[in-house]
Amino acid sequence: MRLGPIEFITPPLVQGPKILFFVPSPHNFPFAMDLGDGKFGLPVTITVATTWVIMALFAILFRLGVRNLEMFPSKKQTFMEMLYGAYDFLVSQVLGRWKKQYYVYIATLISFILISNIVSFFPIPGFSMQDGVLVVEPLLRTPTADINTTLGLALITTFMFLSAGIKTQGIFGYLKSLAEPTPVMLPLNLIGEFAKPTNISMRLFGNMFAGMVIMGLLYKAVPALIPAPLHLYFDLFSGLVQSFVFTMLTMVYIQGSLGDGEPE
Repeated sequence: MRLGPIEFITPPLVQGPKILFFVPSPHNFPFAMDLGDGKFGLPVTITVATTWVIMALFAILFRLGVRNLEMFPSKKQTFMEMLYGAYDFLVSQVLGRWKKQYYVYIATLISFILISNIVSFFPIPGFSMQDGVLVVEPLLRTPTADINTTLGLALITTFMFLSAGIKTQGIFGYLKSLAEPTPVMLPLNLIGEFAKPTNISMRLFGNMFAGMVIMGLLYKAVPALIPAPLHLYFDLFSGLVQSFVFTMLTMVYIQGSLGDGEPE
């Protein structure tokens, strides 16, 4: 069997998450798309599929990691204990006595964002046929390079710090705090509250998406393998830093809402 010439094609620099498949749904279901022939379906993008893969990875990893715990830990148990200790130290440094109430959320948040940021660093190929041509492209796409993912995470964080403020001050006390030190500050304080989710979501999305665009420009400008080492920075190092920044801002917002309140 003789293969024809191989051609390397770089994808468009600005490309939204492509649709992988459709889940059958009723025609009146929210976000259902008309597929023709009277069929309707919910689109599943590569962002959603990658998120499912990461969730499955976490379920398997932590299920195996906490099974058969021993007094004298194995290498696997030692790694899990070190990971727990690192998260415990991080959360306690910012949230202090509120650590137990928010440890699970913060640990889950930083783990998910970190893996999402660096998933494209691992060369997992995907294969498809387009117009009779075999196309090889990354199987997974960085979920945090999709504004839907980062906005969703930011909205969860918003719920967390709003509920923290209401928990410690009561709903009327929290609303009153927005008018401090004078009622004139109410519009500015409201803008500040709404700016928090916008800030953290756009910061994370912008950095991860910009990294993809820069690498695309480099691959278009120079031969295919020369920019490869730069993935260490744009995918690995930048992904680590951005996951830390998002998590730290989340804890700062929660701590600001908790104020001097005491945990129950």
